[in-house]
Amino acid sequence: MDTATLLLILGGFIGTILVVVVLISKMMSTYTSEIYELLRSSRPELQEVPVQEKASPPKVESAPTKIQGTVPKPTASEEELVRKLREILNERMGKIIDEAKDKKNRLLTLLDFARGYALGYVSEDDYNAFLIKVLNELDEFKRLWLMKFPSRKDKEKLELMMSYVAKAKLPVAVKTKDKGIITLTHEEALIKITEYLNSAMTILDELIEKAGESPAITPLEIKLSNEVKKLQEKVKRLEERLEEMNMNI
Repeated sequence: MDTATLLLILGGFIGTILVVVVLISKMMSTYTSEIYELLRSSRPELQEVPVQEKASPPKVESAPTKIQGTVPKPTASEEELVRKLREILNERMGKIIDEAKDKKNRLLTLLDFARGYALGYVSEDDYNAFLIKVLNELDEFKRLWLMKFPSRKDKEKLELMMSYVAKAKLPVAVKTKDKGIITLTHEEALIKITEYLNSAMTILDELIEKAGESPAITPLEIKLSNEVKKLQEKVKRLEERLEEMNMNI
């Protein structure tokens, strides 16, 4: 077998293979198309159903309600209460000097309680109970005084006065360098309480004198106050006579 014959056989063999490949490719394409058509025909068609949008109800704009601000008128009972309150306040503020003297008298009574405690006639609990009562009265007096005489300086003085009274509470203790804080005996406590209460009464006297009144409340104080007034009048007359003599010279 020569070379030409061999080439022809080889070419025919290759051609046959190509034809077979083309046929197989066409068969696969046809088969794929048929399967696709089968699947497409078996799928249900989607029907478009028109969806009607629900019409939203029209918005109703509520008209703004006007609220008329009416000032409530006081009732007859309220007016009566206010009237009585003003009468009481005016009466008490009008007698504020008498109130101050009354509080000074209460401090003197508290001092008597302290003396009774030192002598053993008054218990510590009874003394402290009366002291708390006096402190409450002084707190009310402070508010009344500041309503009548609103002054920061007077407020500080009244608070200092109340602090002195608060320090007079039993047991009285003092701080020492050697022994630290010690509790005073009955007699020593009386001395310290007397100092505290005298300081508180001095502040009351200053406030009363500032208001143009005499702070004297006890018979001895009243007597001494009258004597002082007489001496002041004599000094004033002497000063007037000296001025007249100087003018005549």
